[in-house]
Amino acid sequence: MNITKSTGASMIKYCHNQVLLKTEKLLVSYLVRQARRNMAVDTRSVKEYARELYAAVSRKMGIAGPKLFNASSGWLQRFKKRNKITNINIGGEEASADRVAAREFPPFLREIMEEGQYTDDQVFNMDESGLFWKKLPSKTFVVKNASKCRGRKLQKERITVLFTTNASGTCKLKLSVIHAARKPHAYKSMDMTKLNVHWLTARKAWMFSTLSLSWFDDCFVPDVKKFCEQHNVPFKNLLLLDNAPGHSPLLLDRHPNVKVVFLPPNTTSIIQPMDQELICNVKAAFSAKKFKLLNDYTNTKEECA
Repeated sequence: MNITKSTGASMIKYCHNQVLLKTEKLLVSYLVRQARRNMAVDTRSVKEYARELYAAVSRKMGIAGPKLFNASSGWLQRFKKRNKITNINIGGEEASADRVAAREFPPFLREIMEEGQYTDDQVFNMDESGLFWKKLPSKTFVVKNASKCRGRKLQKERITVLFTTNASGTCKLKLSVIHAARKPHAYKSMDMTKLNVHWLTARKAWMFSTLSLSWFDDCFVPDVKKFCEQHNVPFKNLLLLDNAPGHSPLLLDRHPNVKVVFLPPNTTSIIQPMDQELICNVKAAFSAKKFKLLNDYTNTKEECA
């Protein structure tokens, strides 16, 4: 039987594709195993291991002199796209979280709720988050062949925002804002008690132990009491807080009508209710509104020019 050159080339391509399919399948399994072990794998290691797998699969399939496989960057990008593989950061809070304590806490909290006969309307959670309120995007769109945009200094002015709501979602308390200034220049003629947020002050705009007591006494308790009176809910509440240094242990017995429960240490990234996209959604909405205001203002100035 005569085998033409084109037939031989087709056979080589077919064998290469079969070996590559098997190689990629094994590589995916390897990456899954490494992820379960919380083991980091960099790009160089993936390429090197892929070449080793390709050679091993070729030998097992009895293919002599297999087509050269370099595990190029282009192949790696296509491999990641085909298998929906992304690069993630395995550091941060969640990597060091206490998963055992996180699993045990929900039943413990449920027992407290049942014993105290707290309804979802009476169970509150507060969490704070830093907000770089002047920050602008680091990237933008330019037309092809346009000159580069002029750089600018990053705005690092930060405030801390306190988010508080109940488990049923029927009560979203007024936001509390921690700012470094008691009365910023823009508010010099305003009554700070008339703002639509509670204005708190700290030198570095962070929550600290004494300030958490002030927030509890002057913001949380009055607002929750008002909610309970307006909605005919008994003024008997449960407040869930994370175990942060800025939350004073004196909160535990601060008020006879409010029971404070702290999350176990190193579990916030897993079971903190406010971290379940609520805070990030509020930040996204804030950024969208900020950019719209800036865009409307700059466009109006150009039209008037």
